[in-house]
Amino acid sequence: MKTFILPALAFTGALTTEAAASGGDPRWWVVPGQSDWYAWVGLIIFFLAIFLVVHLYSQFDHYAEHRAKGTPLRTTIPTILTIALAYEIMPALDHFSILLPTALILTAIARDFMLWWRPDEEEAAQ
Repeated sequence: MKTFILPALAFTGALTTEAAASGGDPRWWVVPGQSDWYAWVGLIIFFLAIFLVVHLYSQFDHYAEHRAKGTPLRTTIPTILTIALAYEIMPALDHFSILLPTALILTAIARDFMLWWRPDEEEAAQ
């Protein structure tokens, strides 16, 4: 095994050294003023990945909300999941005050309490 790996590494190293010694620019180098297609493709893939995460979360949230009809925490649990997703996607939210997510969760709990306290009013509104 050693007899195969060492010559392969030496050959690969010779190829890269030869390419670097010839003075050619690497494949990822972009001359100023020209378009960088690798960056555009990377940005598109990045935004599609974020879109996929948000889309899958919204589908799950819709499913959870639909299944939670008549339960005491039908608004609170999707709200907590939304806050958790926001903190996962944007780590910079850690620097914000804890009062914002706490206020959102308390508002959702208050709404759930009112829906539980008077369920007939909610059904009449729909």
